[in-house]
Amino acid sequence: MNRLAKIQAISGLCFALFLVLHLATTVSGAGGPSTYDGTLASLRAIYRAHPVVEFLLIGVSAAVHIACGVLQIVRRRKTRPNPKPPLRLRIHRWSGYFLVLVIVGHVFATRVMTAGGADYSYLAFSILNWPVFINPYYFALGLAGSIHFGLGLGFAASTLAPRHFGSKAAIKASVAVAAMTGVLVVIGVTGIIAGAEKADSSRFGDYKALYDRYMPFMP
Repeated sequence: MNRLAKIQAISGLCFALFLVLHLATTVSGAGGPSTYDGTLASLRAIYRAHPVVEFLLIGVSAAVHIACGVLQIVRRRKTRPNPKPPLRLRIHRWSGYFLVLVIVGHVFATRVMTAGGADYSYLAFSILNWPVFINPYYFALGLAGSIHFGLGLGFAASTLAPRHFGSKAAIKASVAVAAMTGVLVVIGVTGIIAGAEKADSSRFGDYKALYDRYMPFMP
């Protein structure tokens, strides 16, 4: 296995430490606003314990992972024709492509625009104002994250330790993790959307001002 694939696997596992917490927050949305905000605060205390930790765990690992992915795409195109990859690998790649397309906007909206203070009420504001766009987006984002996380664990493990994790059982396990995580996230996103009208609306005016300033193209 080439060195680039191993670096991609290691960076993916590092980012997965954050992603599993992020997905857990989404799943907690099934319990309503208070459960979501409580889970969010508790888990943020872990990955935001120190700016350096957040920068390395999220920023650097994501950047390295994406860069390796792009280089892998370039390498594959230079060595064509390539055999058609198995379905799970294609699904893993498609979910990754979607995440790359939306990650900058997602980080900007939830980390930069709100100075890192995005909570349930912030999600509710966007859901109530742009449901036709936001609701499908949240489902797509959650499912893409779940699929890339679950299948990615299997690919990373088989890349770094093929003798132990290259078996069909390990492959099936990663598919099962992806499916289970996806179901839980769908339940969580459904709960977030269903509870939007019950969210605290006291800061909706502040959120509107942020959108007017940074995203005036949103009608």
